[in-house]
Amino acid sequence: MSGMTVMNAEFLPATRDELLAIASARASKSPLTLSIRQLLQYWDAKRRGYWITDEIKRDLTAAKLATNPPFTEGWIDSIVSLIPIASPSPKPDEAAVPSMELGPDTPVQVSLRVGSLASANAGIESVHLDDSLERAQALMMHKDYSQLAIQSGPRDLRGAISWESIAQAKIRMPSAALRDAVFTPEVVGINDDLLARIPLIAAASFVFVQSADRRTCGIVTTADLSLEFATLAKPFFLLAEVERRLRRLIDRIYTTEEISAVVDPADSGRAASSAGNLTIGECARLLENPERWYRLGWELDRVIFTHELHEIRMIRNEVMHFSPDPLDEDQIRKIELFLKLLRRLDPQPD
Repeated sequence: MSGMTVMNAEFLPATRDELLAIASARASKSPLTLSIRQLLQYWDAKRRGYWITDEIKRDLTAAKLATNPPFTEGWIDSIVSLIPIASPSPKPDEAAVPSMELGPDTPVQVSLRVGSLASANAGIESVHLDDSLERAQALMMHKDYSQLAIQSGPRDLRGAISWESIAQAKIRMPSAALRDAVFTPEVVGINDDLLARIPLIAAASFVFVQSADRRTCGIVTTADLSLEFATLAKPFFLLAEVERRLRRLIDRIYTTEEISAVVDPADSGRAASSAGNLTIGECARLLENPERWYRLGWELDRVIFTHELHEIRMIRNEVMHFSPDPLDEDQIRKIELFLKLLRRLDPQPD
């Protein structure tokens, strides 16, 4: 990471070593804060994949640091503080400092949380109960909102209005005021399991999100869910087609004996009677052999192709080791280009 970034009106260090040194010096009294995305940039990463998460935790532990809250959880632009790792058994007379039991064994988030969605962390627009209905409608039209929160404070959600509730109030009473259109909305916690909350969101069409300190910190709609799952599902479908095409090709060209010969020797309990039993790494090992590569009849550089295949393998492994962050555009593009190549090389319908 190069250059300096301004975050919360303070300058962040230019390098990883500087970050760890400054954070260690400040941890007990004035912890350094930054977003999870910025923290990842110090390790040249864009998302919280399995390997990079493990590396960051090791480096933080070596510097006697942890993050509060854990950087492995929540939205990627959430703010974390770099704090001291808690002592195993602090003495009663020691001054308390903000610290957490977040050493190298802190678990990586393994399920989707509500807080993984950007909209759950983006804040909300709201009006007061005493505001006019005209003001609320103008705000909804200007912001293109379908619903609006009614709050008397950041931790005091009094209700909501929507275009539907306004229409129903007007039917009942043409001179309806804002209070006449208010209803009680559904509320979920930012750390709730997202999958468990899908039926509620689908039934209600939207939910407000509360943070751990009960602030209303965002809203999740059915449109947000659709976008999120489209983003998450795309790499699975692309990678699945890459694997199917590659394995179909191998089964057509190579013998059972050749396929079985490339099974990882360390995996002695597994046999391979077809390419469907091979990992992508083993498929690459099969094609790395010059004589086998020649039998494909492709006018392509073998080294470049197998290198790209190993890149796809690494992306696949990262997808399968759960991360709360979607693949970045470069990774998606790499899969798409490799799949496009396979379709040209083997144009039979999938």
